[in-house]
Amino acid sequence: MTDATVPSLIDEAPHDVPHDAPWTLSGNTAPPSELGWPENLADVPQLQHTFATLALGDIDQALPPEDTPSKIEDIKIAQEFVRALQNASLDDGSHSPEDLDNLRHPPEEVFNIDADPDLCFSIEIFLAIGNASQKTYHAFREATLRRFPNCGLLSYEQVKRRVAQISGIHPIIHDMCVNSCIAYTGPFHLLDKCPMCSEPRYNQITLQASAGQEKVPRQEFYTLPVGPQLQALWRSVEIADLMRYRTRCFESIVEELNKHPGSPMEAYDDVFHGAGLLDAWSDNLMGDHDVCLLFSIDGAQLYEMKASDCWIYIWIVLDLPPELRYKKTHVLPGGFIPGPHKPKNLDSFLFPGFHHLAGVQKEGLIVWDAQIKAKFTTSPLFAFGTADTPGMAMFDGMVGHTGGQGCRRYCPMKGRHKAGQGQYYPVCLKPDVYSVAGCDHPDVDLPLEDLMSSPATTTRYNDNLNVVCASPNQTQYEKRRLKTGICRPTLLSGLPHNRVPLGIPGSFPGDLMHLAALNLTEVLLGLWRGTLLCDASDDKRLWDWAVLKGETWIAHGRTVADATPYLPGSFDRPPRNPAEKINSGYKAWEFLMYVFGLGPALFHNILPDQYWRNFCKLAFGIRVMHQHSISSTLLRAAHAALTEFADEYELLYYQRIPGRLHFVRQSIHQCRHLVPDAIQLGPPAYTAQWTMERTIGNLGQEIKQPSNPYANLSQRGLIRAQVNALKAIIPALDTTSASRLPYAAIDLGNGFVLLHAKDSTSRAVRVSEENAIKLYMDENAAEISADWDYKVTRWARLRLPNGQIVRCLWKESLKPPKEVRRARCVKLHLGTQYRFGEVHYFFRMVVNETRHALAMVSIYGLPDPELLQASTSTFISCEYLGDAGLKVIDVQAICSVVAMVPHFYGTQGSIRFFATEKFGLEVATLSHNNDEYMYDDANDADDLNTE
Repeated sequence: MTDATVPSLIDEAPHDVPHDAPWTLSGNTAPPSELGWPENLADVPQLQHTFATLALGDIDQALPPEDTPSKIEDIKIAQEFVRALQNASLDDGSHSPEDLDNLRHPPEEVFNIDADPDLCFSIEIFLAIGNASQKTYHAFREATLRRFPNCGLLSYEQVKRRVAQISGIHPIIHDMCVNSCIAYTGPFHLLDKCPMCSEPRYNQITLQASAGQEKVPRQEFYTLPVGPQLQALWRSVEIADLMRYRTRCFESIVEELNKHPGSPMEAYDDVFHGAGLLDAWSDNLMGDHDVCLLFSIDGAQLYEMKASDCWIYIWIVLDLPPELRYKKTHVLPGGFIPGPHKPKNLDSFLFPGFHHLAGVQKEGLIVWDAQIKAKFTTSPLFAFGTADTPGMAMFDGMVGHTGGQGCRRYCPMKGRHKAGQGQYYPVCLKPDVYSVAGCDHPDVDLPLEDLMSSPATTTRYNDNLNVVCASPNQTQYEKRRLKTGICRPTLLSGLPHNRVPLGIPGSFPGDLMHLAALNLTEVLLGLWRGTLLCDASDDKRLWDWAVLKGETWIAHGRTVADATPYLPGSFDRPPRNPAEKINSGYKAWEFLMYVFGLGPALFHNILPDQYWRNFCKLAFGIRVMHQHSISSTLLRAAHAALTEFADEYELLYYQRIPGRLHFVRQSIHQCRHLVPDAIQLGPPAYTAQWTMERTIGNLGQEIKQPSNPYANLSQRGLIRAQVNALKAIIPALDTTSASRLPYAAIDLGNGFVLLHAKDSTSRAVRVSEENAIKLYMDENAAEISADWDYKVTRWARLRLPNGQIVRCLWKESLKPPKEVRRARCVKLHLGTQYRFGEVHYFFRMVVNETRHALAMVSIYGLPDPELLQASTSTFISCEYLGDAGLKVIDVQAICSVVAMVPHFYGTQGSIRFFATEKFGLEVATLSHNNDEYMYDDANDADDLNTE
């Protein structure tokens, strides 16, 4: 194999990009200096044995000549795919001559759709019918032509062709195995039958009837090349300006670091605040026009009751601002892999998309920039590759979470397994009375986090990959695979190394969505319910933590369900009663809100105290890591909480008992990596799989042909890509823009919008409200107008910059409590404090000759200090003060809508309220078009479905 087969550190820049800032990153963003860790953890005596775990001992390490194919078939095939990517060219025949010419010679003008009214009308109707059938379009067209015979409304087929032509998006179609084993690409492209299941590639009836001349594939799949989709983003002035977000972001970061040399970054607001991409930019590895891409892949069952696996991958354009890049309109579909089963060779299906990417990276992608009215050449960067844990093992070529070196971040942490069993677990503490060969190393002292995504990690990966690829036989291969955690080269190795700025495995971040919402909740609830597998050597009667059983579990489930009216509609789907529904399609978001949102309060006084306190440390860390902006101070606190949780977890549950090794799963270990990865890669919420999950969901909902769902899904994905490109080229066609305001709304500036309903006339305030208004005027050194008649005109709703809608007691109290999801409780920034309050109503008033938008709010009491401290600040229990807490505030002091859920407190059983916020507020909601405010109260998104 050649040197190019194995990724190395990027050592050359694709462009000579000057940056004027006189600074270096040394000392500014390095994780060790920020968190107070040693510069090189390999020098810590307690950790040196951990690095020795990768020494290959008696394994023959002699390497064959570089161009010698591996003797291991799986590796050999992977190497062939990698080499094909290394030799990729856009001229290889994947594109039609016309598509290739358009790719190399994009239009050099803004598309003027107003010049052709009939085309504009046709496209608007095409977009308006959305997922409706073609018959709907035909019926509308016929009705229109009967009324306006001279109208040039295009037929469905005509408008569809014009959309494809304008967008420039055309699929690359390849054959695949009818059982989803492989795609006939790369080294498989000449085969006539599947090498895994032996099913023929072509329809045998047609083939025989034509004497072997007509070859009709039995199954095909679509790849949507990313190049034309990127070109479309620069075709309008509006989107071209938004595509400059990354450059502006880097410039802002540099300005901050230059103002405070040697100081850590104040906050991590995006992936570009991570040291990895920031270093790449400072080293001129990316120019201002070199688009950064995030690749995401996942599989899903289209139908619950039958085999219907389908895999989809997407591209997220990181150059767009976070508030846009995760929306459906700006997510780029990449490819669709039909079922009915999951792929056995994923590389073969990804190959066309990566081959195209490699081609444009090497040749350069010509882009016409509408903002500067000029062309430039871009070489897109592969910034991140994301997937869930099983999907990542298929993509990154490593052993996965059950292997001896099973950490997806390629941490040197060595696993342990039970005697006679093959699955490894990342257990730090050596079990008592345990002598399993290869697993009986001493206790491992962590943290190891700053070794992730480092040059040393990449070098170690490359060296180990070489050794694995050089395995002379299957026996040696299995030994080396066990020692190194590597199965084969990843397809990513075939891309130009200077186009993968974080290297391998640094480009593979963890997945916060599956980690927090599914993996951690599964193991914790399994322990607390006593449903986790109990080893034959263990005894569940000793599990003093297993308390969620019988009547306790049933009552707890009711408590979870009873919280629903207090969870705002903007919190998405509320968790259902887990005692009834946990095995009936409980969703990831439900688990997240149930366990980490409500859990610290609802598990209090149910879990024994030591287990509850341990869990609260995890909940604190998980809440912090879901934030879109995380301060350095908060990162340090989260790091301490997460590592303490992981350390204590082994002592509390596993207790060095060999039969409990399976309690310590990779999800427990991954908690140790969250904060260091945030410093290296930015807040993990930006690389989580939520966008991928939503894409699968909303595309799946568009399937209208149950008899052929895979072809229909591919068609819907193609239309999605074409329509997205069309809206980028012609932004006026995007009617989902949140910048539109409904009738009578008042734009207050800074993203705040006052919304109806509104009093038809001014109304007198109560005495307590009058006193609150007077206090507000005193605090602002203002005098109440002499002609004020103690009346105000109330407004019902306020839209916040994050897209949430704040409602009020005035309107919500008109409905039965169980028929509305409260959205009137808010988090406030008052001076130097954050407080919680209940909005009674909004109003406008002249203060010091300026009209202000104000809110009448009942401030909750301060959180109970003992609960706050014991729960690591996750159980925020406050007293409701009612009119005694009334205060007038400026609406721009409102940060977000929160849930204030009632709970019983103390021996007297008094009712207090605990606060919980929506996880990853901006990132989670960015996948939606935040247009709830477009509707009146008759379509209230916070109303409960009472059917």
